[in-house]
Amino acid sequence: MKKIAVCATMIALVSLVSMSASAQSQMSVGAGVDIMLPVGSFADSWGTGFGGTAEFDYVLSPKFSVTGKTGYLTWSGSNLPTGWTASYSGVPLLVGIKWYPSFIPKGAVRIYGHLEMGIMFGSLSTSGPAGRTYPFASAGSDFTIVPSLGVEIPAGPNGAVDLSVRYFDISRKGSIGFRAGYKLPI
Repeated sequence: MKKIAVCATMIALVSLVSMSASAQSQMSVGAGVDIMLPVGSFADSWGTGFGGTAEFDYVLSPKFSVTGKTGYLTWSGSNLPTGWTASYSGVPLLVGIKWYPSFIPKGAVRIYGHLEMGIMFGSLSTSGPAGRTYPFASAGSDFTIVPSLGVEIPAGPNGAVDLSVRYFDISRKGSIGFRAGYKLPI
């Protein structure tokens, strides 16, 4: 599964990079802050996650855009014994597609569906009370899929506020995420 995600990510990145410079009016970049609420068994050991992400959009048609996203996300351990700390942090590398319903005109408030997938390059670290244990750390990569619903609200001459809610599945470690960002055409 990881090999498929790596191949899909690489193909999408090569496609995005090879697009001609004449299509610049069809491109936008944005940045946002993320809050992630763990769900399921992931919530048993981890608290609320925080981070930031940057996104690149390329408009294929009035109804579809392809996207690339990266950033940094981190969760702190919860329900730990006294003196123990833990954190799970990672850098997602995602590609996706956005779908805008046809009944919403460009330049107005636009609702969208978004599906992303890729790899989360993560690390886990723990430490205990001084003198009782040694610190532990590990790193790896996990297949990640992120379905979401969002809205873009025009703000400023060309920009838009981008708000979304999503389900972030990192190899069965799930979080419901909320993202608030701002995007500008390039």
